[in-house]
Amino acid sequence: FTVDWACEREAVAAPARSTRGSPQFTEAQAVLTSTRQLLPSSSCDMAALAVRPHTAEAPFASGGHWAAPALDKTAAQLHRDKPKSRTAAHSNLLRRRRQLTREPKQPDSAFKKAYDEGLLPLRVCYDRLQNGRSVNGRSIGWTVPDVLTLDYDHYCLLFCEGLTETQEPLGFLAAEGLSELLQEGGPAHRCASLAQRLAPPLKHALRSPNQTVAKRALDAVVQYVTCDAREKGGLGVCGRALPLESIAPAVDACRRRHTSLRFDCADVLGTLERNGGPEALRRIKRGVLAYESVL
Repeated sequence: FTVDWACEREAVAAPARSTRGSPQFTEAQAVLTSTRQLLPSSSCDMAALAVRPHTAEAPFASGGHWAAPALDKTAAQLHRDKPKSRTAAHSNLLRRRRQLTREPKQPDSAFKKAYDEGLLPLRVCYDRLQNGRSVNGRSIGWTVPDVLTLDYDHYCLLFCEGLTETQEPLGFLAAEGLSELLQEGGPAHRCASLAQRLAPPLKHALRSPNQTVAKRALDAVVQYVTCDAREKGGLGVCGRALPLESIAPAVDACRRRHTSLRFDCADVLGTLERNGGPEALRRIKRGVLAYESVL
């Protein structure tokens, strides 16, 4: 519905230009009367004259949320989203990139070679306790009647190198074999001369990115330091013979890399201080400046 406002203005202005009783005046009065009859009589009727847009681009005029219409993709976007066939050069580039980012394969350790050749004097036993010790239903059994008859210099070093093995049962055999060798050889004074030879593989295992390997190395350090303690019948020299200046920084590096082992690393440093003699604190602080004494 549309109102001719120009006609209304002309009708209103007509009487001013005409004299009463003239034909022009009478015609103007008729036009004004007919126009006022067409106008709404209330404010609600006036609201009905509001013209609402009927376009889909502005639904918020009658409520709702407005969303911009989807635009057609440009030529550059179509070219970008077009599936591309992998060429030979592209495949070679991806293969070389994977080779650069892939972790290099480590050579087999001496422990794994000895295990593959069947030269280890122990085996895995299931559902049987060996010396009252079992780990997850497994234990080790020796093929010799007495472990003290073994070559300690060779097998202790071999088992220390095997601590870094992640395959099973290699890591289990190395950790348990070293533990029993130290447990039997400590009171018999067979381990004190091994400190300088065992330190490099222990440091390598402590700095391993594998958390299981690092936990085995921490246990091995504690077992070696306490294997000949005086309360066990030993002389207490293994802790003094171990190079604390190099072992303590490796333990601290393990604490920084594996945050879940931070309390175990703190306990290991405290054990080194308690069993390292009167100069243990000074030797530890040479490698770990932030260490605080626990004694």
